[in-house]
Amino acid sequence: MTLQDRVLQIDHIQARRYTKLVGDTLEIATEGIIRHLRACARMDVNPDASAVREIIDDAINGRRVFAETSNDRLAA
Repeated sequence: MTLQDRVLQIDHIQARRYTKLVGDTLEIATEGIIRHLRACARMDVNPDASAVREIIDDAINGRRVFAETSNDRLAA
């Protein structure tokens, strides 16, 4: 399943917004959404549409919603 399909399962409006992202904005949103999905899987809860919306909003504004460390992607 692609990330786009997974976001579509969470909320169709956010999936539509996600498809319109390009470049750095897309990269920031992708990283944030993947981290959110992994955290939800670890805690055995459903992903939150409002959290995905906030991640996309922050990406559009050029803000990462997390601090990166050297191996942060692997730790999530």
